Amino acid sequence: MKTTRSWYRQLGEYRTNKAGKKIRGVIGTTMHLFRICGKNIIIECGIGFDRNGEFQAQYVPDGNWLIGTHIDLIILTHKHLDHSGAIPRLVWHHPEALVLMSAKCFDGTVIAVEDSLKIWRNEANNAERNGLPVPEPIFTEEMAEAFFNNPNLRVFNPPYWLDPQEDLRGQWPGWEIGFYGAGHDTGAVSVYMIRPDGKYLYLTGDIASHDGENARGVLLPPDDFLGDFFDRPGTMVTEATNGGRRMEKPRSQLDEELNRFIKSVDAKGGILLCAEFAGTKSGNMMVKLNNLGYKVVVDGLARRHIRVEVPDVDQRIRDGRVVFIEERDQELAWKQRADYAAGVHGFVSIIAASGSMDQGFAASAYGPVILEGEKNAVVFTSHIFDDSTTQRLLNIKRGRTIKMKKFVNGRLEPIRVNVRCEVRHFGYSSHDYQDGLVERVRLARPEETLIVHHCPGKATFDAFAERVNSLPPPPKTIWGLNGRKIFI
Repeated sequence: MKTTRSWYRQLGEYRTNKAGKKIRGVIGTTMHLFRICGKNIIIECGIGFDRNGEFQAQYVPDGNWLIGTHIDLIILTHKHLDHSGAIPRLVWHHPEALVLMSAKCFDGTVIAVEDSLKIWRNEANNAERNGLPVPEPIFTEEMAEAFFNNPNLRVFNPPYWLDPQEDLRGQWPGWEIGFYGAGHDTGAVSVYMIRPDGKYLYLTGDIASHDGENARGVLLPPDDFLGDFFDRPGTMVTEATNGGRRMEKPRSQLDEELNRFIKSVDAKGGILLCAEFAGTKSGNMMVKLNNLGYKVVVDGLARRHIRVEVPDVDQRIRDGRVVFIEERDQELAWKQRADYAAGVHGFVSIIAASGSMDQGFAASAYGPVILEGEKNAVVFTSHIFDDSTTQRLLNIKRGRTIKMKKFVNGRLEPIRVNVRCEVRHFGYSSHDYQDGLVERVRLARPEETLIVHHCPGKATFDAFAERVNSLPPPPKTIWGLNGRKIFI
């Protein structure tokens, strides 16, 4: 049963240059279009980021929002910007579409959308002050408001199989569509479709079989959810961010190493700054540090995401394990930041949003103070992007200076920071590694086609495909996607 690419388009991924090489400093945008049994289905609509020195630009998927094409269904698997960042504009152009996502995904996406609008307003004001053209937003406040209140939006709590009448409005005869947690993030789901022609489509989304602090790892759902789902021919779409990598050490060992490192900072009388991406990573790190017995101070956008991701956060605040920097009284908030960074309250672990240390409170409020104290330490647990301040901090020799920006009288001012503290990276990836990815393919048994995306280059695809092809039996066809390039 031969499958062609005519029914599937990848409308965004890692951006490449004319030579086909991945551009440095890029996080890609993801968007899939499936044309199946008379239905047009979009899964994801994210934004990407290009870095070039100090400048960062956002870009959106190809396809001009598919204006003029009737879209039947839009699915969002999780809240991360490379999957969700352009969703308000896509939905704006397609009011006819049914829109589906988990309740936690929706809550997190609302936070990300509102923050994106805030960032755009700041950039627009800066451009006007400097006599520069105002950048065009990816979506407007009107588009965001329409998305929040879309009458065609359905949210659910996974695991969940859609009701053909209530959820699908009786317009999808012969279809069965279900969602199960993907382990990657709070509210992240994989998508399970049984088509009217009897075949299946299984899209993992970003997925992990190892546990995080706020999302349990998932290899495949249990039989009481799946039933006979995989007992038919079908196609599987999997991410392969870590498709070329094996897990180097178990999480328990990594936790022990992190704990020893934090104890050494505490023993010296220093302060620990954990610079994290606001969504997922901040909540995971907060729970991890509490589990290791440390008090945690949380600042910036991480506060809003943690309220969505960590169910018992209010209890943690009440019993003193967690402190949120004041959110309403800005004068008090800046005093708290200064006191915690200076060690007035003794040893604490500070979590502030900014995994790349290019913006956010980690970069502009805490970094310039903590980096200059030789007893202190800065820890990163997220992916390290090329040409980011984080990458430069990890490579710089202690005692050298680095260019950053610091809040001075309410404005960001460029400064030089002498990096005297220790800077470490602990690789807590929330993406599955090669072993988990291959085992999931073995269990799913995609007879027809395996589509591999989030695949950073041909070397990663080749390493992953080699192991998949050793399975008994392998899929008939494996496609690897990297921008407009297709690896077969």
